[in-house]
Amino acid sequence: MTTDSPELKPVAKRLMRFVKPYRTGLSLTLLVYALAAATEPLIPHLIKTVFGQGFATNSFSVWWVPVVLIGLFALRGLLGFVGQYLLNWSVTRVVLDFRCALLDALLKADARVFTSLQPGTAVTKVVNDPQQVMGMLTNPFISVLRDGLPAIAILGYLIMLNWQLTLLSMITTPLMAFVMRRVATRVRRLGGIAYDAQLQLVNKVDDLTRAWRVVRSFDAADHERAQFNALAKQVQRNNLKSAAAAAMTQPLSQFVASWGLSLIVCLALLQARQANTGVGEFAAFITGLLLLTSRLRHLSDLMPPITSALVIARGCMSLLDMPVEPDKGRRELSDCKGEIQMKDVHLQYPDADRPALNGLTLNFAAGQTTALVGASGAGKSSIVHLLLGFGQADTGQVTIDGVEVSELRKGNLRRQFAVVSQDIVLFDASVADNIAYAQPRDEAKLEQALRAANLWDFALGLPQGLETIIGANGSKLSGGQRQRLAIARALYRDAPIWVFDEATSALDTESERAVQQALEQWQGRKTLIVIAHRLSTIRSADIIHVLGAGRVLESGPHTELLERDGAYAAMVRAQHGE
Repeated sequence: MTTDSPELKPVAKRLMRFVKPYRTGLSLTLLVYALAAATEPLIPHLIKTVFGQGFATNSFSVWWVPVVLIGLFALRGLLGFVGQYLLNWSVTRVVLDFRCALLDALLKADARVFTSLQPGTAVTKVVNDPQQVMGMLTNPFISVLRDGLPAIAILGYLIMLNWQLTLLSMITTPLMAFVMRRVATRVRRLGGIAYDAQLQLVNKVDDLTRAWRVVRSFDAADHERAQFNALAKQVQRNNLKSAAAAAMTQPLSQFVASWGLSLIVCLALLQARQANTGVGEFAAFITGLLLLTSRLRHLSDLMPPITSALVIARGCMSLLDMPVEPDKGRRELSDCKGEIQMKDVHLQYPDADRPALNGLTLNFAAGQTTALVGASGAGKSSIVHLLLGFGQADTGQVTIDGVEVSELRKGNLRRQFAVVSQDIVLFDASVADNIAYAQPRDEAKLEQALRAANLWDFALGLPQGLETIIGANGSKLSGGQRQRLAIARALYRDAPIWVFDEATSALDTESERAVQQALEQWQGRKTLIVIAHRLSTIRSADIIHVLGAGRVLESGPHTELLERDGAYAAMVRAQHGE
């Protein structure tokens, strides 16, 4: 199967969209290589001159031969360098645009995509695949320019020398095309299998990198090593089969070409004897024919890498086809007060056997601290999920300052929130860059946020202070330090609504008290939503909502709920071991 196949032709067309902006650079590359190809017939013509006239006495100075040869190859070398540079200039920019488009698709993808997309797969498709695709396509393109254009020039020269024999030499072309098509079909099929196996291997390494503590805790190194070896052997076998299929192209094409070449040489000898032509013309024709065969031999290897490249491109372009996060809102909040209301909200996730929120009605008053408690699966995280616009309620209303969340632009909606999730995510950057993430850097605000998160003294004690790199997802920090850094990042963002989802669960008592005191300073000025299992962290909340099965079981301040002796009081007694 070639690029004309129904499967790969659309991939080639989509890839051309990234190439099209740099067609000027590619056109200049073609022009430079065309100039280099124009010098190719000069070699057999020089042979003809040497053998035809060179042995005659004083026909020309022999010293012109090295001058012409050295000058010819110096010119071709210069043109080759310029052509290669222009091509790489264009290709590197295509790779850049391709990567940016893939990342943009990843950033805009619907939240549901990330439930099935492995991080390792995303890394491979965004970073590695574009470079690999363009590298595999560049080499055949260079072969076309470096060998195809000279082959055309030589073919024209041979037609001028002897058009009958030249046309006769083309008899093997249909057979060579048939061989290349059959080999390309096998390469395409095996290339797709090898690509999928490679992604499985990448995902396994990604899992092992993230879960190294679990692997060592369970003493599972041998188990993981066996699984990795099995996947690696599968990749090795698939790559070997694909390489073997690609390697068949050249020997088969050479074997077919040898029949045609043998026939042409014999006919050329017979024709030279009958016409009594000079040895110079015969030598020129045979030299040109051998040069043409050499060029065509390189061109016989074009289809396997092109087919493999399009298979890989089809895989990474699946990111471009991911469903985009819907953003139908047109309104914006310019001065958000932080009043949130949820009225009779129903939400059920796909394939779930029961609703996550079942007729939920809640009110988060502006400037108040509202706590959400309840068992796992009660609906606490689903509330945050809806507030941030990661999903939409099946029925009911969710409003901020009286405006439906669905009517707001996603970017504007999320700018109203600063969130600390129970799943801490940090970046492989400095302490300061993590805190001032995606915002202008303000040294005074940095210090204020770090002090509020009880992290200022620790940050100053680091080797490079606030400029210290914390590693992938804060790997150089302890669990409590990572959580306090995430809290500092939320505090740095001057949003009207703060959400703390189990934000202090990994902190020691002293740090937790320091963070609570910092948050209490903002009561009355920020709308605080605190989700916690550790009930000691929410006693000072203005109102506590106890959730169960996606509904509100009871609401009120800490003291009032204890007096009711209901669900909240039972939770408090359970945590105190009473």
